Amino acid sequence: MLDYPFNFPKIEAIFLERVNRFVVKAKIKNKKIFAYLPNPGRLWELLLPGKELLLFKNNKNSKLPYTILACKNGSHYVLLHTHLTNKIIKKLITEGKLGFWKDYSVLKEEIKFNSSRFDFLLENKYTLEKMVLEVKTCTLFGKKIAMFPDAETKRGTKHILQLINIQKDGLKSGILFVIMNPEIEYFIPAYHIDYEFTQALIEAKDKIEIRAIALKWDKTFTYVKNLKELQIPFEFLKKIEDKGTYLLLFKLQNKEKIKVGNLGEKIFEKGFYVYVGSGMRNLTKRINRHLRKNKKLRWHIDYLIPKAQNLKTISIRSFEKLECKIAKDLALISDYMIINFGASDCKCKSHLFYFSKNP
Repeated sequence: MLDYPFNFPKIEAIFLERVNRFVVKAKIKNKKIFAYLPNPGRLWELLLPGKELLLFKNNKNSKLPYTILACKNGSHYVLLHTHLTNKIIKKLITEGKLGFWKDYSVLKEEIKFNSSRFDFLLENKYTLEKMVLEVKTCTLFGKKIAMFPDAETKRGTKHILQLINIQKDGLKSGILFVIMNPEIEYFIPAYHIDYEFTQALIEAKDKIEIRAIALKWDKTFTYVKNLKELQIPFEFLKKIEDKGTYLLLFKLQNKEKIKVGNLGEKIFEKGFYVYVGSGMRNLTKRINRHLRKNKKLRWHIDYLIPKAQNLKTISIRSFEKLECKIAKDLALISDYMIINFGASDCKCKSHLFYFSKNP
């Protein structure tokens, strides 16, 4: 069984593609292999072709020969094996390296409250006060800001709401976000990606303990060299509203001839498409409408979505309507645009763009 510190042998590899949610194709020297990815997140910003990976060998009874441990991002590695984060945090708590919980020890792991499991039950060594703790691994970050989640998480929202209820019942509770990037200074919930989770965390601000830390590893990615606590700018988060712009990304498996409202019949080539729209009153509701199968055909995109495969959404919450600015930028990088598509209420030539390769 793997444990922390990571003293086991590590194998360098190059990322090629993500076959599915839990399987990755990679290359060790000149040999192509498949590896297990123990991380359900999107990881769009990390798993790019050519990225360096750290793997370890599985036992002979495993379906895949390797498992992914980490991915290189800039000059440091990011832990992708989310199951190992708890082992790290347990060790840091036991050794008193988390200053804000230096008086606590781990009493139990994987404890159940109502219908959910939480990572730890901690106990204060002096007062015997107990605390339920949930740990979240954060792999989404920019230069100075880290965000969680990188994909919508109903489970994460449920955890926060239940932690609030646990606190109401008289038992202390908290959540710890663990960021795998030592250069980060701030943590925020990813309000662009999961507005419901963001609102739940804001609600929990004065009711449970919310902490975020950034880890710095040694050069061999064996142990945590040091850590620091991050700031969480809640005052900024309170200003966020459910309004803004969105992208719909999808694939057409075959060339299609489709009647599109007042545009008439249009030929859509096999390939990838990006549609840009906005929802300045209720962005979540607008996106969810696009995802529904049974709906009245109202907008141009409604005629195309039934043929779409691998439909993905990207939301951008903002007070400013960015739809036309984004459409202008997409026109510069796409193969071509579908003229007059989805642009009846603005001066843009189109809001639908074609890519021959996956954008």
